[in-house]
Amino acid sequence: MGTPLASAPAVFQLRPFQERALTALKGRPAHVLCVASTGAGKSLIYERQAARRGTRTLLVTPLIALARQQLERFRSVGIEVTSATGRGDAPGDPPQGKSGAWIISPETLLLPGRRRQLESWAPNFLVVDECHCLWEWGERFRPAFHLLPDLLRSGEISRSLWLTATLPPHARAALRAAFDGLGVSLIEQGEFSLPANMAIEAKRISWSERSLALLSKVSELRKDGSGLIFVQTRESCERVARLLRASGQAVISYHAGLSAEERRNAESAVRSQSVPVVVATSAFGMGMDYAHLRWVVLWQAPPSLLSLAQAIGRAGRSAEVPSRACVFWDQEDFQLIDWMTQSSDQKKAELLAVARFFQREKCRAAELESYFNGQESDKICRKCDECRK
Repeated sequence: MGTPLASAPAVFQLRPFQERALTALKGRPAHVLCVASTGAGKSLIYERQAARRGTRTLLVTPLIALARQQLERFRSVGIEVTSATGRGDAPGDPPQGKSGAWIISPETLLLPGRRRQLESWAPNFLVVDECHCLWEWGERFRPAFHLLPDLLRSGEISRSLWLTATLPPHARAALRAAFDGLGVSLIEQGEFSLPANMAIEAKRISWSERSLALLSKVSELRKDGSGLIFVQTRESCERVARLLRASGQAVISYHAGLSAEERRNAESAVRSQSVPVVVATSAFGMGMDYAHLRWVVLWQAPPSLLSLAQAIGRAGRSAEVPSRACVFWDQEDFQLIDWMTQSSDQKKAELLAVARFFQREKCRAAELESYFNGQESDKICRKCDECRK
């Protein structure tokens, strides 16, 4: 999670992207989109801004597990903070002082009582963490995300910070258009990048051969340390975990069907490094910051390259050691997840981008960076199989 500011102010030095974002936020109004790699320290930007005298920070967050970590980080730097993130947390009203931070989910924010509290508290700094959720989830799954730019309509929130590691060009354009519609400008900083030490492999494996292929791949990767296996459904999560346990692997499973206590216990097991392999759905995602995880395997093709990038981001968080990602895929995968498009043009386009990603003969790392940064690239990473040839 990084070193708390309060314990080491004399030795800690901001990175250039953090300095640029904080400098931009000194303006009024100032609305900043910051795209930076997973684990780079984006949260430090809003912590520093929130610590400024008279700043009332509204932090909108997508996941309860992530909110717990944000709550701890605010407290560690001496900022008064409360949380009202829904299931699993005691109700939290805004801080009583003239400054402080209030952590909330977009759905909770829409409740009439919470909106009245928001208007009374009058925050002057909005933070939308993991803002790619506006497009990944906002269309159908969690539509409350689409309403977040409207919080700025009154003009009373004079500063905002939108953070993510993964924002495709169409999503950037949509956010820019939302700000244009509000009559305010958006300062865009940064671009997508993979961890410098990450090698990506894609293996075309039929479903009839996938179980044996997974056992072989996990045995190979376990030599490098602990890691993750991502699946699409809760049922697959439990089934793959049983497969690995039967082969003698020590495994835990993690998905949204677990109780809050079960998930906390699982997170504790990962944190203590007592279990080397985690089989998980995307519920094990944003905010899961464990530097000892060295590899990740995707059991099947993901529904979007955004999902792929988020999964890869769970490993490779330590700059000192190499990390690896392996994706199993076959043409049948796209037929299996086609139902997820639900007649959505956006989802169909994203699925088509995934299919092209696997079919093109190009460096996987360069392909991902080209997609997210909206430009063709011929660069090679020299770490993946294609680039070593």
